[in-house]
Amino acid sequence: MADHTAPQEEGPRRAPAAPGPPPLHAARAWAVPPPIAAVALAGARPHPVPGSRATARPPRRRDATAPRGGRPLTVREAGPADLEAALAMHRRCSRRTLAMRYQGPPGEADGYLRHLLSPHFGRTLAVQTAGGRLVALGHLLWDDDEAEAALLVEDAWQRRGLGTDLLRRLLATAAGMGYRSVYVVTRSLDAAMAATVRTAGVPLDYRVEGATLVVTAHLDVRRTAAAGPAGPH
Repeated sequence: MADHTAPQEEGPRRAPAAPGPPPLHAARAWAVPPPIAAVALAGARPHPVPGSRATARPPRRRDATAPRGGRPLTVREAGPADLEAALAMHRRCSRRTLAMRYQGPPGEADGYLRHLLSPHFGRTLAVQTAGGRLVALGHLLWDDDEAEAALLVEDAWQRRGLGTDLLRRLLATAAGMGYRSVYVVTRSLDAAMAATVRTAGVPLDYRVEGATLVVTAHLDVRRTAAAGPAGPH
């Protein structure tokens, strides 16, 4: 994966939209409940609580995605019933991957899944193999007039475009529900996640606080919802 360096200046910076259809990218809610989110960024708001949009459920469906160099996989909505499969996925992830995703000690990662899989707090998409194994998760979490996107891809399935595909789908879902911005919280040194967000094709704001990078994607509701997933790139 290309080694892109995240912007390091303080304060928001608007980046021009990239050419091509807008992909799926995240903006600014916290995909990990306190205390991790509380210390990830100074002045952060508490973990998202469901708003009026939370009742506007998108239709349940199963789609196919074709990872680079592999057979098609299934992308579907996930929920509390997928807890054990998600825990098994955690066990196949490296400590570094879990630490990057949850911004804290890897040993605490399992404790967040029940919260993240609850439809009370947002929507989750899962990528699964033909044998039913989960290999990637994408979360869209409510945060008042914004939403947060967060991604986890199992180590063995990274660099195949799954994160990009999930992010496109999450952004399309957010736009379809009327959200105009989505944010992603990651570590400023996480070049892979920063590169994924930059493929969004929408204007981005960057905010750096110490080791934490917050990227906010500003959505054109009509274009992003209509574009939907475009497959891995």
